[in-house]
Amino acid sequence: MEPVYLTEGHMISTTVRSTEEPLNMDSLTGGNSQLEDDLRWQLARRVASSKGFGRSRFLSEFILYVCEKHLLDRTDEITEQQIGEQVFRRPIGYSPAEDNIVRNYARLLRQRLEEYFAAEGADEPLRLAIPRGGYVPIFIDSNALIGEVKREEIAGDEKTEEETRSLSTLPGETVDTERGTVVSRSAFMAVLALCGVLAIALIFSWKDKLGPRPQTIADRFWGNFFNSRRDTLLVPADSGLAIYTGLTHRLVSLGEYVRGDYAERPVAGAEVSAEMITELGTRRYTSVVDLHLVSTISQLPYVVHDRYKVRYAREIQLDDLKESNIILLGGLSANPWGELFQKEMNFQFEHHGNSVDMVIHNLHPKAGEKTFYQTNQTDPLHTTYGVIAVTPNLSGTGYVLLIEGINMAGTEASADCLFGDASKALLEQVFDSKGALMPFEALIETSNIGANAPRAQIIAQRIHAR
Repeated sequence: MEPVYLTEGHMISTTVRSTEEPLNMDSLTGGNSQLEDDLRWQLARRVASSKGFGRSRFLSEFILYVCEKHLLDRTDEITEQQIGEQVFRRPIGYSPAEDNIVRNYARLLRQRLEEYFAAEGADEPLRLAIPRGGYVPIFIDSNALIGEVKREEIAGDEKTEEETRSLSTLPGETVDTERGTVVSRSAFMAVLALCGVLAIALIFSWKDKLGPRPQTIADRFWGNFFNSRRDTLLVPADSGLAIYTGLTHRLVSLGEYVRGDYAERPVAGAEVSAEMITELGTRRYTSVVDLHLVSTISQLPYVVHDRYKVRYAREIQLDDLKESNIILLGGLSANPWGELFQKEMNFQFEHHGNSVDMVIHNLHPKAGEKTFYQTNQTDPLHTTYGVIAVTPNLSGTGYVLLIEGINMAGTEASADCLFGDASKALLEQVFDSKGALMPFEALIETSNIGANAPRAQIIAQRIHAR
């Protein structure tokens, strides 16, 4: 069936439903001649009609609405208020601070996007993502970020400094001006440049009067990972490895991963071809969750760009872990390098029995804590877990930050916690009397009840003196 989409100037029925109903792909008609040949719009339509989105009318209309407005250069209409009114049939002028349906569905939407590009859309030439902190989509083609992202602050949501900044390109990337980037007019740029000069003059004129900006806890924390003396390597997860493990039911050790020969070995009983195994072991796949994290971290004001590199997990060498500051994303099934830093930790990731399912082993439980934390699929809350940890690098000269989870939801929960207010109390405790950052671990819990996902929270922590 041909996927359908919202038409220009014609919105879906404004009838209010008490419950969501699946999307009838024949219920939206019409065409949009402006976008018909746009590869990005074609991708959005395929996503909206995919298995993960087709079951939910709201999710399909959500992704189509934001993509259509973005591609028509009407990003001013991509706000929580407008989405609530136009997609979720909320009354005109409703309060998003009191009704958080858009934020709840946004989290589910990002999860479904991740699932789509990991399975049904694995061969898509483009990638589509909705970065946290706003609802404006981004399109990624190879190493190019197509188009510009403008973020809005979300009422009642966790907001960080980087979430209010416009997303340009990631380090080392370029903007594809032939496939959708809006080029500003020279007259506008001249005015903008003049405004910039005036702004800089005002800043300097007031600098002495205002004094230096007080150092925040975030400044102190991130300053340990970004400085001009040492490279910082950001290592997203290898989703191909996670898919390989799921298809073959075979665990891959760090040694096998480094050698790279695991993908060349036949796996008895695996319902997957040798060609597919080779494909998963040679192509660079990562998750939308990690894409969001790369985007978020790359925009931090603390980044020293000439010392900052995004490195794929298969490209890491042991010397990198000795000489650089490292940020590792994802659990052990998708980023085996975390194995090197687990032995000194209390919250350790382990495989459960002979299966490939991951659990978190609490080696020394305190009162009220459990020994093992794992995702229980029969649990109606779908509770899952992640870990934020800081430890010295292999030479003890720098730091390693791990943002990991039992699964993608656990990794996302860890990231939400680190970049939100939930981590503030923890970060205020992790500096010694001399101001040095101490190694620490935090166990994160989150759950997902339909589209209503409670925020992640720290349920246990350990702070280690160096």
